[in-house]
Amino acid sequence: MGNLDKVMTSVEETINGSLLLLATAVLFVNVILRYVFHNSTTWAEEAIRYSIVWVTFFGGSMCARNKMHVGIDIFVQMAPPLIRKILMILAQLSAAFFTAMITYFGWVSTHLVIESAQKSPAMMMPIWIVYIAMPLGSALMTIRFLAAAYAILKDKTFGVEMVEKNGSVDISRL
Repeated sequence: MGNLDKVMTSVEETINGSLLLLATAVLFVNVILRYVFHNSTTWAEEAIRYSIVWVTFFGGSMCARNKMHVGIDIFVQMAPPLIRKILMILAQLSAAFFTAMITYFGWVSTHLVIESAQKSPAMMMPIWIVYIAMPLGSALMTIRFLAAAYAILKDKTFGVEMVEKNGSVDISRL
């Protein structure tokens, strides 16, 4: 599992970093063209929008890896250890199920777009390149959530404890 994690992390970080850098550069050049030369490209906004779609789905996987997805866990933190463990596993499995559904329906949508041979309006690139970010990113999130559930099941460290031994809640961690 360690090698798969390293490969996935490398892919996620490379794609997100490259696309964010590219989007920033394209936006900067387009602003310069617009305000200095009074002329801008027709494809820049579309390219930035599509790169942000990719960053969103692959960033979701990075958030799942770093346990940064939004969750309300004050009741989980205050529960007895066995109940806490069960609730945390259920939360991870629920998230994995949800992202697995997004993966499936993302593949269905991507397949329909491939069959219809749609192209983007400004760049004229196959639009399936944008659509495929959904199933790929969601599949990575599913793997991350399943790995987190397995880690909790095997009693590996997970998350940050907000409830102190004396029962008080550390507000700074909320």
